[in-house]
Amino acid sequence: GSWPPLRVRAGPPPLRRAKGLQRALVVERAMADAPPPPPPPAPGSADGAPEASATASVAPAGTAPPAEGAPAGSPMAAEASEPAAEGDSPTAAGAAGVAAPPAAPSSPTSGLPLPPAPAPPKAPEPPKELEEDEASDTRPRITESSTFLPRDTTLNVLQSAHSNVLMALTDCNMQYFVAGARANTGLKAGRYMFEVKIVEILNPIEPRGPQARTWVPRQMLRIGFATSSSKLFLGDGKENCCFDSDGNFVYDKKATPVAGKFQREQVLSVVLNLDPNSANANTVSIFKDGQRMCQPQPLPEDMKGKPLFPAVTYRNLTVHVNLGPTAMAKLPFTCRMVQEAAKSDAEMAVSVAPKNGKHEVLYPVCLPDQGTFDWLDHFLEKNPDYTELSDRKILEWAEASGIFRSRPYSQATPGFSKDRPDLSLGQPMLDEFSIRSIMRAIAPTLQRNLVVMEVKGNLLKDERARLLKPFNLPHLRRVAQVMVGDPERSFKERMQAAMLREKQEAANIAFKLQQAEAAQKRLLAKRQRQLEKEQQRLAKKQKLDEEAAANKAAEQATDGEKPSEAADDEKKEEEKADDASADEDKDEPMQDAQPPVVELSPEEKKQVFRPSGNPDLTAQVFSSCFANFTLPVQEEGFDEVRFEWDRKNKSADFMKEWMLDKKLTTRIDDLVPSQEFMQRYTQWQQQFQSWRQKQHDWQEEQQRKAVLRAEAKARREAERKAAQEKKAAEEKRAAEEKKAAEERKAEEEKKAEAEKDAAEDRPEGEEKAPEEGKAAGEKAAGEGEKPDEPMEPSKAAGEAGADAKTPNGEPKPEEAKEEDQDDDDAAVQDDDVDVFAVSDISDVGKGQPLFARFALEDWALVSLRFELHALVHGFRKDVKDVEREGIHLDHILFYYNKYFHKTLLPSSFGRDTFESLLALVSDSISLSPKKALQSHLSDELDSFDVFVKLAEEGRRERNLLVDLGDESAALKLSAAAAASFAARLQPNRPAPRPGFGGSSPTHGGGYGAPSAQQWPAAYGAQKGGYGGAGFGGQSGLSAGKGGYGGYGGGYSSKGYGSAAAQPYGKVGGDRRPYYGKGGYK
Repeated sequence: GSWPPLRVRAGPPPLRRAKGLQRALVVERAMADAPPPPPPPAPGSADGAPEASATASVAPAGTAPPAEGAPAGSPMAAEASEPAAEGDSPTAAGAAGVAAPPAAPSSPTSGLPLPPAPAPPKAPEPPKELEEDEASDTRPRITESSTFLPRDTTLNVLQSAHSNVLMALTDCNMQYFVAGARANTGLKAGRYMFEVKIVEILNPIEPRGPQARTWVPRQMLRIGFATSSSKLFLGDGKENCCFDSDGNFVYDKKATPVAGKFQREQVLSVVLNLDPNSANANTVSIFKDGQRMCQPQPLPEDMKGKPLFPAVTYRNLTVHVNLGPTAMAKLPFTCRMVQEAAKSDAEMAVSVAPKNGKHEVLYPVCLPDQGTFDWLDHFLEKNPDYTELSDRKILEWAEASGIFRSRPYSQATPGFSKDRPDLSLGQPMLDEFSIRSIMRAIAPTLQRNLVVMEVKGNLLKDERARLLKPFNLPHLRRVAQVMVGDPERSFKERMQAAMLREKQEAANIAFKLQQAEAAQKRLLAKRQRQLEKEQQRLAKKQKLDEEAAANKAAEQATDGEKPSEAADDEKKEEEKADDASADEDKDEPMQDAQPPVVELSPEEKKQVFRPSGNPDLTAQVFSSCFANFTLPVQEEGFDEVRFEWDRKNKSADFMKEWMLDKKLTTRIDDLVPSQEFMQRYTQWQQQFQSWRQKQHDWQEEQQRKAVLRAEAKARREAERKAAQEKKAAEEKRAAEEKKAAEERKAEEEKKAEAEKDAAEDRPEGEEKAPEEGKAAGEKAAGEGEKPDEPMEPSKAAGEAGADAKTPNGEPKPEEAKEEDQDDDDAAVQDDDVDVFAVSDISDVGKGQPLFARFALEDWALVSLRFELHALVHGFRKDVKDVEREGIHLDHILFYYNKYFHKTLLPSSFGRDTFESLLALVSDSISLSPKKALQSHLSDELDSFDVFVKLAEEGRRERNLLVDLGDESAALKLSAAAAASFAARLQPNRPAPRPGFGGSSPTHGGGYGAPSAQQWPAAYGAQKGGYGGAGFGGQSGLSAGKGGYGGYGGGYSSKGYGSAAAQPYGKVGGDRRPYYGKGGYK
């Protein structure tokens, strides 16, 4: 309501209206957000004259204020503050800025005067100033000079000779970082003030380009008070509060608009009132050029009762800080400045004089993840005059400066550590890490104690030499602070308290989540009950409506007779039920449940150092350099080496034990297998394939012999069956002949009896003639061939058996020879062979190899034995460190993959852990007491036979246990592992060469091997090829299907082939030779 009427410049009506509307909206928003304007200054006062500055000026009467968010001096601000054109406004600007009464306008149509415009609302009267003049105080004043100590300023603060002008570095991207300073005079009581004035505004060059980013505001100023333990950045934390250049009151990163903006050459006075008898007790106020800018702001509770020190935070500015004794701007009341504070009201920050006139540069030496930063935080808390130089402080500085980062500052970036956090801020100039270089360049020139915090650098001799070099100056004393060994009791207690606090905080969060889930469930249950009750209510209502309609109809039917009272009773019962359900729906009062109180477990109480999710060094950095860690010595250039936790000898012993343990449990990421190992592994693979080939050949030979034995057995069975059939036929024929002979004999006897009877009936002369004829016939038969006589069955069987046996009753030589051949072809049994007494594992007798009965899982264990054995010895040679005991159990998978380029999983062998997997090969590989892999075999082996012998011994033992009923002893590979091993363990044999589809429709031509040197004799040479005689082959130059693969060509140069037909051959193209698939059978 205090702004004069707003008018726009002359122009086209549409444009003028649009611009006027836009400007009116801007001004209306600014007026709504702005505080009430101060009363006009008295004539002749400092504010009576127009204020001039390089960036902005006070708006003259009759102009609009600058638009919100427009910087002073910008075109938008100039346009918004342009005075109204003469004739466009019904008012004219007065000398004092008071609007003149408007002339009575007239209607353009009727000429009658229009009603006068309503008068603008009166500006609210400013509140009455409650601060009173300072009473006379005769108490003694402080004698020390109020100034800014170097320890209480950031590294980029540059002070003038009298410490009252503060500048900031802007080179090497320091322009993005704020500067902070805290005075050495703390106020505990009374009312005091200090003043700040902007004397220079800096505009450093900003990068240009699509990735360039400029943070707003480029220039920033904050003035206020802070405690002695507060950070140097005002507005960051609960131990400081301030007013910023945008007119906000800032506390704990929360800004509240309370006043106008700061400008150059304005004297800003900050008044702290700690007088309990004052109306503005425990408040802080800000004045501009002696005029109050806002109402007194109450001090936060966390700052009450503590000494409060004047502080400033600024960026790209040069400021003049006046701590007294004389003020630059007069306030409406008298108030003493900080330099005039009474001794009883003030507390001076004491600057400890350096020992021997030299400031210390401290190099903490601590093992990674053993309380390094916990010790440092406590040390800085006890020694605030030390300034830390580290990357984590740079990151904290960037966060306090408001530099945007896509990832939250509080979130640790994977792949980084506390020693080297992620410093990428999304700005190319900042990501060059030039801030680290300029800090190292500035720090040696400052008169302050420093802490060079680098975990890795302070443990490496070469890095320590690099860190010592910049601080080799006469006014600095370089000290190595060693914290290695058993910490002191106070440190352990702090760590236990920190762990308990973190555990309690986690329990509180879990408890709150549990309470929220329970409340959510209750709410859902309540809504479900309400829904069910609503459905019941609707159903009851519908039922009542139906009953009411029925009652009404019944009443009409009975000529007005009232229905029974049962319906009314039912309604009353339903209403009571509704009231009861309503009582049930009332929310149960929430009990004031408290989170559980946690305690440290016995294991946690044994922990000396507090665990952290963010390590001091990344695993990769640690593994690459920890073997070179050493303790510092004075000869390296240190003026002193201090051992805080243990004496020098104990610290050295502790570090040695720690390093041995880390060498065992830390993997080497950059380890490369040696050439010697690769040659040895290549020899093993060749030998392994040779064994597999030998087993395959022996199995094929056994299959061939088995076929021959089966054929011989079948032949003998056929001969034996034929002999039996012949014997049965002969016995049958003999029986038939015997029967015929008996029948013939009976007929003859019958005939003889008949003749005898006839002869008795004949005369004597006739009887003689037949007898003589008979005698003559018998005589003639005796002289000729004898008639066939039937052979007895026993005699026939004896003759049949005589064909198969010798006269002595033994089998014939042919059958005995075949049986001897079967005995010779039989495989050698396990009981007949002593595994470790075999000199040649490829032939334990009759050409049988020791590994003849190996299955897929046996070969897998053979390979596992050698690979783990070679891994142990190869790792020992490649690391070239006698202090490394071996490969730790946790890193077997990593090193196995690095050396053999494949994965080793216990589940592939049907086991759950590596311990159970190693139990399968415990005869050659085991774990040491420290869980390190060790081999029982020497590295200087003459041959690889021992791995086969151990596998054969293990196979026999497993089979024995399985036969005894122990099913757990059986080894079962997973499907994936079995397929992988099967593909890897295929014999190294040449691929079968196909045969031509022959020109004859009945067979295909053979395709033999070129030479015995190119193709081994076992797979056929010139005399036996891989192809064979095919069936149904077509012309060799025609396309189409080929014939069946042939009989196979020879198993060897002699040409043993099986008669099994092979699948169809591949289809060839037109005018190309066409091949049918052969094989090696």
